Amino acid sequence: MRGEPLKIFQGPNESELERDFTYIDDIIQGCVASVDHITPSTKEEAMYKLYNLGNKDPVTVSYLVDCLENALGKKAIRNYMPMPPTGDVLRTSADVTLAGKDLGYKPTTPLQEGINKFIEWYKDYYKNGLDRDMDEYVPM
Repeated sequence: MRGEPLKIFQGPNESELERDFTYIDDIIQGCVASVDHITPSTKEEAMYKLYNLGNKDPVTVSYLVDCLENALGKKAIRNYMPMPPTGDVLRTSADVTLAGKDLGYKPTTPLQEGINKFIEWYKDYYKNGLDRDMDEYVPM
C-alpha cells in the first residue's frame, strides 16, 4: 500500500510458487467442529486426533497479488526473483480428507472474497490510521 515493490520468489525455470491460502472463518469452523467432536478423556488417558485444516486448492503467489490489486484498486510493483538457495517448497496444500470425513469440514471462502472481507475489516479497524507499532514495523 506504500508503493514499495513486492518480492515474488520463483522456483526453477521461473516457475510460480503455489500456496494454500485459507480464510480465517473456514479455519475457525474446522477448529470448532474438532472441539465439538472431542471424546471423553480421563486423567490417565486422553484420546486425540490430528486434523489438517486448510483450503486444499493452492494458487500462485501472483494470483494472490492479483486478488490484492483487485481489492485495493491499486497495481502492485512486482519484483520477480529466484528463490534463495535456502529455498522453500514449490507447492503446499492441505489434505483435508480426514477433517471432511470426521468433522464435515469444507472450506467455502474463495481467496478473492476472503481478501475483500479482510481489507474491509482492516480499513474499519485502522480507520484512524495505524498504531505506532504497526506504522514502525519493518519486515525481516
